[in-house]
Amino acid sequence: AAPVLRDQFRMTNVGYSRVVFAFMLAYTIMNGVSGPLLDRLGTRAGYALSMAWWSAAAILHAFAGGPWSLGIYRFLLGMGEAGNWPAAVKVVAEWFPARERALASGIFNSGSAVGAIVAPPVVAWVLLNFGWRLSFVLVGSSGLLWLAVWWPIYRTPKARDQETPPPRVPTRLLLHNRFVWAFTLSKVFLDPVWYFYVFWFPEYLKRVRGFDMASIGKYAWIPFLVAGFG
Repeated sequence: AAPVLRDQFRMTNVGYSRVVFAFMLAYTIMNGVSGPLLDRLGTRAGYALSMAWWSAAAILHAFAGGPWSLGIYRFLLGMGEAGNWPAAVKVVAEWFPARERALASGIFNSGSAVGAIVAPPVVAWVLLNFGWRLSFVLVGSSGLLWLAVWWPIYRTPKARDQETPPPRVPTRLLLHNRFVWAFTLSKVFLDPVWYFYVFWFPEYLKRVRGFDMASIGKYAWIPFLVAGFG
């Protein structure tokens, strides 16, 4: 929806980058908060809170009246989205033995790639036929629908059903662990490429390559298909 919103609100590259920054700022801050919050609330309640927040914030986008309100809603969306990945990892840790967790994590990560593949053509179709506001309502509503199914089904396994949990590692020791820093550096170098495709690839297709919205919907999913195979 970025190309349509930029035209609607007359945003320059700088203006649009500020909206993107609002999301990323909230996402970065809440990444450090969501983990302890999930530990305190529990996986079921914490995941539900994160998804409900994200869904409500997505729906609020439909009421954006300009760059400022859009930036605020993007900030709220980033707050909710930051909890989804830690919650998913926590679910894997609760239900899968250590030898199966990499496979389980790969499966739920591939699910996000499937969503990214499906979203461009579907969102483009909704935008062209019903307008950009409804597209945000539908995206947010899909999260609430998922929550309505997941909430009554998911249960945290009883302690006796889980493997003996490893001892807690203080944060200060994590900061001295070379594997933690290796993973962090990999994210520093890889995430800018990923977020280019998430936030700027449709813009590139329109502003540089001259694609219309229908063409963007036809082709913007291809990088995510390749990422899914990876």
